Amino acid sequence: MQSAVHIDGWLLQARKKALSAFLADPDKMVMRNSFLASCMIRQWPTRTEFSRKSKLTSFRLIWPIVMSMVLLSACETVVEIDPPDYDSELAIISKFSPDSVWSARVTKTLPLGSLGDTTDAFLTDATVMVYREESLVARLIHDGGEDGWYVSSQLRKPRANVSYRIVVEAPGLPSVSAISMAPAPPVISDAEISRLDPTDVFEDSGYVVSFSLENRPGLNYYSFGIFLGFPLGGTTYRVQGLPMRHDSPRWFCSFSDVLNPVSVEASDDFDCSLGVSSDRFVDDPDFDFDIKVQIPSDLGNLEEATLILFVTALSPEYVEYHGSIEEQEDFGGFGEPANIYTNLEGGRGIFAGYSASHRLFDLAVIE
Repeated sequence: MQSAVHIDGWLLQARKKALSAFLADPDKMVMRNSFLASCMIRQWPTRTEFSRKSKLTSFRLIWPIVMSMVLLSACETVVEIDPPDYDSELAIISKFSPDSVWSARVTKTLPLGSLGDTTDAFLTDATVMVYREESLVARLIHDGGEDGWYVSSQLRKPRANVSYRIVVEAPGLPSVSAISMAPAPPVISDAEISRLDPTDVFEDSGYVVSFSLENRPGLNYYSFGIFLGFPLGGTTYRVQGLPMRHDSPRWFCSFSDVLNPVSVEASDDFDCSLGVSSDRFVDDPDFDFDIKVQIPSDLGNLEEATLILFVTALSPEYVEYHGSIEEQEDFGGFGEPANIYTNLEGGRGIFAGYSASHRLFDLAVIE
């Protein structure tokens, strides 16, 4: 019993020594722990007169202490490193259509440490000009707000099928430029709507919106959506997007899928708020769509509602930009994240054209 008490007291003193040494100077614990551990192991046989079994038991008590001191000595020291100098770039967002006045949002990129405060990102002193070939067609002026928007003071609008070049300059930053075109508005033909079998959509009302698009030369991209409009008085409507059933390989539910259509299959779920298509594999003069939509029963009185088919012709830059955003949003943390597409030379952002057409359907007269 006296030997056991003697060993317990010696272990307690060893623990106190290890803790005192670590608190006094953690950086020198590696050498001190190694020395202390070697002393403990050397002195252990001479300090006990137990049998071989008692020695083995004592060794099992001492070994965790030795290992804990070695592990504590491996604590990392945090070293702060100043990041390299960062040069900001202009970032432009300008998606233009023949239906809208020329506009662009002008910002600059910020270093990582400035993400908490983005007020300096929005520029008010930039020069924004739009050219058709070498002729200046619009000069955009800051609108006086705090979010970096510039608009045409003369309310000028782009034209379809005309190539435009935007040039943006700002003090202290490299200038940027980009080229894009708004396609001609899509030609919608044979548009009609009919009711779905009630058993096909459970308790909600369902419709099939059928339409055709003209197949133009070259590769063309389109997006479409179906909306429900409720009159609020005058020309004001409350608009509600409707879920569409993706049951055809002719169109997709995202921009990234239409760029990589091989791996995408149709499904029977009403889970698409946006349809995207291209005429990549269409040889006929027209290509047809039959889009099934579901109208939730709690939206309101359908006899007063108007169904809206909205189809947009998209420039390739528009599709590439939104496709890259979707890929980055879907990044799962493994591998390299997708880079956001840009067609701005010397900077970041997007300059892309689009144009739209629509059809209206009165639900009250649909049988």
